Amino acid sequence: MKTVLITGASGGIGKAAAEKFAANGYFVGVCYNVNKAAAETLAEKIHGVAIRMNVTDCSSVSQAFDAFLQRAGKLDVLVNSAGVALPVKTLLDTSEDEFDRVFSVNVKGTYNAIKRALPCLLEHGGSIVNVSSMWGVAGGSCEAIYSASKAAVIGLTKALAKEYAGSGVTVNCVAPGYIDTPMNDNLSDADKKLAIADIPVGRAGVGEDVAKAIVYLAGNGGFVTGEVLNVNGGEII
Repeated sequence: MKTVLITGASGGIGKAAAEKFAANGYFVGVCYNVNKAAAETLAEKIHGVAIRMNVTDCSSVSQAFDAFLQRAGKLDVLVNSAGVALPVKTLLDTSEDEFDRVFSVNVKGTYNAIKRALPCLLEHGGSIVNVSSMWGVAGGSCEAIYSASKAAVIGLTKALAKEYAGSGVTVNCVAPGYIDTPMNDNLSDADKKLAIADIPVGRAGVGEDVAKAIVYLAGNGGFVTGEVLNVNGGEII
């Protein structure tokens, strides 16, 4: 049985990915930082395992991987879905603490998980799929810090894809557009309507839309690497 460890898996895109991988026969590690109850409920439903991981803390990341490997025996896929965003605001209204928090989770957290996963993946090959954002591709007005953090994830993805291309490890990322997940709960109803109005398919994305793309990139056969797969309903960015 193939295995996958997913950070930020207790809700949103991470939860949808966990469900999709399980449906495709994977043993799933459902990583959470705060929402233990949701993670345990999901893990029970998909016959996986819930594991606490604070992606900003190297020790926590290492302990989580050790716990997963003890249960699963190996790691085939890492999905970096843990992420945070800020309320829509200008750069001048953003504090240094907010900047540090976003980069600590979105960038350092991705780095920490990849660094711990690579020795496992290099043993027999595997896949890393990172979750960026369409704002990481194009930049979002009044979302400069979030955009910059997700652009960094894309840069890390492309660099690592080249670095490990000959080792049997692929590194790709998805760049979701507007997805109806708890991360967007801070948007007003008016802002949500405006966001949907810009989407050619006429609806917001859902977690499963992104999950399908993640599962594809995880099992693409090893020739697709360094790619940024936009999942945005055709929105031009």
